[in-house]
This record gives sequence, C-alpha cells and structure tokens, in this order.
Amino acid sequence: MTKQPEIENELTKLPILEFVFFNSAEIIFAHEVRELCEGNSCGMYNTTWACPPAVGSIETCMKKCQAYNKAMLFTTATEMDSSFDMQGWLKARVEHEALTDQVADVFRRFDENALILSTEGCTVCKKCSYPDAPCRFPDRMYPAIEGYGIMVMQMASALKISYNNGANTVTYFSMVLFNE
Repeated sequence: MTKQPEIENELTKLPILEFVFFNSAEIIFAHEVRELCEGNSCGMYNTTWACPPAVGSIETCMKKCQAYNKAMLFTTATEMDSSFDMQGWLKARVEHEALTDQVADVFRRFDENALILSTEGCTVCKKCSYPDAPCRFPDRMYPAIEGYGIMVMQMASALKISYNNGANTVTYFSMVLFNE
C-alpha cells in the first residue's frame, strides 16, 4: 500500500508553495555543490552538525539518500521589500524551517526514519555543539540539501518546480526521503 496519497492529503493543509514526489534515484548529485560548501560560501562549513564535514563525505550522503526509494521536494516563497532585505531573508528562512518541522511530523507518522534535508545549516540552537558534543536536538536538525551535494536548481527544473519566484522574493527548499 502506498503512503503517498495520505501524506499528500496532510501536506495540502500546510502553507507549502509547491511540492512534488519522485523516485530517490532521480536525485541529482554533484561534487561541485560540495566544493562550494568546502569553500565556505555560506559561512556554515565546519560549524554545525547539519553541514559538511559533519554530514559525511558526498559518497556517504549519496548512500544515505539511496537507502530510500521515494523523495519529496517542497518550497516556500516570501515576498520582501527588496532583494537586499537580509532581515526578510532570515525571517523567511525561520518560517520555512518551522514549516519543515511540520512536514517532518507528517512524514514521520508514515516512516519514522524519514530523512529530512533543508536549508543552509541548522537554526535550532544559538550555538551548535559541533564538534565538541553530540547534537542536542537530532530530530530537529535537518542537514543542508546542498551539503549533501544535491543540485537544487537542476532538481527544481527537472521536477518542474519554480526555482525563482520573481523579483524581491526568496524561495527556500526542503527535501524528504522516505520508504514506501
């Protein structure tokens, strides 16, 4: 019996902009994405359990994803006063992560081992315990999609989800991997 219709019914109750289900074998991985992480382009590399190197090598991340047979990618989009509204970006990200918590709750009712990937590192703690102690909230810490080496822009295009939702808008992505 497939879980997707029941999950989809629950997801339609949430303020998700777009979502799509697909086979996990369709995930597009690239070492170049991980190299951006290692170049510390977002400033999170080696600072959190949600980002490299703590998430493991790209090969390890690929194996983790390939252990699931299904995946779902979803987005939120938030309009801001300007493209340079950093406070707006941060607020939108916090809202996206709160929605990711809700989505995680839905999926974990159907697959308690669902893997949740989200945006640019974790925001649960003010200061991450990495690398000195284990993660304090492993059920709420979602590794970064890009940290797993996943090409989000190409995935959005392949799955016909909008990557860019217009001027003065920020779009965030999360992915859930699960087994049917």
